[in-house]
Amino acid sequence: MKCPYCQEEMQLGYIPNGGQPVQWIPNGERPSVLSFSIAEQGVPLINQFKPFKANGYKAEAHYCSNCKVIIAPTKN
Repeated sequence: MKCPYCQEEMQLGYIPNGGQPVQWIPNGERPSVLSFSIAEQGVPLINQFKPFKANGYKAEAHYCSNCKVIIAPTKN
């Protein structure tokens, strides 16, 4: 996918839903095993701490390292 701002190729990854801070992670990488920490290759997103969250889901998202923007499709 091309970035709509700079036209560079965006990197495919995902946004996991688990015990870590909200972050984008490149495909092939896993979230950190430590709670409340960012994965080594993760890109943190602005988020708030929520002690009770569902686990096991993830949303596909594309990241442009040049523009520092993440684009994620929605269901509807």
